[in-house]
Parts: sequence; structure tokens; C-alpha cells
Amino acid sequence: MENTKGKDSKALKIIAVLILAAIFTSSAAAANLNVGPEAEGGYTTIQAAVDAANAGDTIFVSPGTYVENLKIDKQVRIWSDSRNPENTVVKPADPAESAVEITAERVTFSGFGVENSEKAGILLTGARNCYINNNRVQNSEYGILLQNAENNNINGNTVTLNEVGIMLEGSNSNTIQNNLIAYNYGPGVSLEESSRNIFFNNYFKNAENVEDNAVNADNTWQSTLTVKSNLIKGPYLGGNYWADLEGTGYSETCIDENSNGICDASYNITGGGSDKSPLFPKVPSAVKALESKLDAEAYKEGMAAREEAVNETVAPVERGVEENETAGEGNKTNETEASKEKGAPAPGLGFTVLATGAAYFLKRRR
Repeated sequence: MENTKGKDSKALKIIAVLILAAIFTSSAAAANLNVGPEAEGGYTTIQAAVDAANAGDTIFVSPGTYVENLKIDKQVRIWSDSRNPENTVVKPADPAESAVEITAERVTFSGFGVENSEKAGILLTGARNCYINNNRVQNSEYGILLQNAENNNINGNTVTLNEVGIMLEGSNSNTIQNNLIAYNYGPGVSLEESSRNIFFNNYFKNAENVEDNAVNADNTWQSTLTVKSNLIKGPYLGGNYWADLEGTGYSETCIDENSNGICDASYNITGGGSDKSPLFPKVPSAVKALESKLDAEAYKEGMAAREEAVNETVAPVERGVEENETAGEGNKTNETEASKEKGAPAPGLGFTVLATGAAYFLKRRR
């Protein structure tokens, strides 16, 4: 009997030692890497740290501006030291490419300003279970773009001054929550062939908050109503805050008779679906605080520049059409005839498409 007890005790000790060894081995395997402009004991670029990292490592980035197209292809956590997107900024070395491209699983990217890409500020392609948090993404074609990406959490970001705020293409089962999606020149959110995504506790304020598309009905626009402070300091988590640039958005004009911070009626999403618990501004100062984080003047300046560019593009085309119609067949100049004989082409397709698109853009904005 005593021998049996002794063997059991010895076995338990061996198991305990093995468990502790596994814990220490796991802890030792994960390393912290440092990135900073001065490279004191670390790396001068974020990409160099990513290339050197092993799966599970954490990369801490000191304040500064990092001009690089960042490609994250392994499971790492990347944090700005300051947790402040205003002083730790990523700008693409090649603006024609996305500033940050994530292709791995379980990546964390948090605390950065990301800007000035002609493609996406942050691109997740084929990525799963990633956490994109507390970033300020602006001045890009797409603020955040998900392509064939699933089960990611886009949480607490400011997405502003982009052509499209957040775009999902063939991306399912993602959670989009706690974001400021405001003052984008096109739609705040656009969905293509994407379903089972959930959007809740976001602040929407764009000329077009959600692009009109039937697939919108295949997604969910609120969480289960839960007693917890929302992003406009109301007492419940539920749906989203729906504002517009004229101050006449649904959340700005809805009724909340029971004063619970939730609009009494659902909000119908363009294209299909509805937000069954849209947020009501029960605490108006909270909305003002969120607005202070945004730049309405920069949006107005951007729109003015776009309209000016559209007018400059459309006017020559309109003048050309009028002149041709006025001239008629009987008033062709020698130069016109000579050009025809030499096979001179009509205005290029690219120019025509640009002018047509510009006219359409301007029409939508007026």
C-alpha cells in the first residue's frame, strides 16, 4: 500500500515538473522586440522587426513616423509604445500599395496612425482572428479593407477622410465595433459578397453611411441589448449611432420616450436589414467629445478640392460636345478633315471614363 502511495506521489511530482517546464518554455519562446528611430537595442523599421520575429512575439514601436509598406505575414502583436495614433505614424514608401498588409492569423495591430495610401490604409487579406484596435486611418482609398478575411475584430479605430471608410469583400463573420467611421468622402461602410458580419456601437457620420447593396441584409447591425456604457455614454450596448453631415441623421432625430438611450423604432439600412437598437444621444456632451476627435474642416477642404477637380475635368468635355454640335456637318475645318483622313482617334477612353466618373461623383455629392 505504501509503495503504491509512493509511486502515485512520484508520478504527480513528475507531472508537475513537466507542466512547469512547458510553461517556462512557452514563456521563453515569446520575445519582445523594440523599434525606434534611434534603434537603441532594437530596429529602425517595423518591417525589420517583423522579419526577425517569431510567431507569438510582441513588437513595441516608439513614437515617430515610419515610411514603409508594412507586410505582416506571421502571428505577432504590434503595439505603439505611446498607444497614441497621433505620434506613431505609418506612411507607405510606395503610395500605390497598401500601407499595412496583414496576411497571417492572430495578428494584433494597435495604436498607430496610418495614412496616405492610394489603396488601403490597413489591408487584411486571407487573415483570420486578427485584432485591429485604436488606430487612426485616413487619407487613403480604403481606410480598412478586408478581402477574404474572417473572424477578425475591428475595434476602437477612427476611420476618416478616406474615399471609403471600411470595405469588406468576400469577408464573413467579422466584428466591427466601437469605431468612429466619419467624414469619409464616399460610403462609411461598403460590403460585397460578405455576410454574417456584425456592426455595433459604431459612430457613423458620412454623406452615405452604408453603401446601398442587397448584401447588407445578410449582416447584423446591432448586438444583444446589454447593460453597459456605449460609445456615446448611454446605458446600453445595442446598435450604432447614425448621424449625417446636415445634423438630420436617424439617431439625431429619432424619439426616445423611455429615455433609455435607444431609439424607439428600428433604423432601416440601405439595401436591406435594420439596426433594431439605434443609439440615441442621451448624453449630448459625449457626442461633442467624439466630434472633437474628428476634423470636419479637413473634410470640407477635401470636398472642395474634389469638386474643383471635377469641374476642371467635366468643363472641357462639355465645351467640346457643344462645339461639335454647333459646328455640324457643314462647318468642318480643314484641320478636322485632315485629322479624320489620318485616322486621328477620338478622345481617349481613359479620359472619357474619368470625365464621366467625375461628373457622377459631383452629382452624388450635390
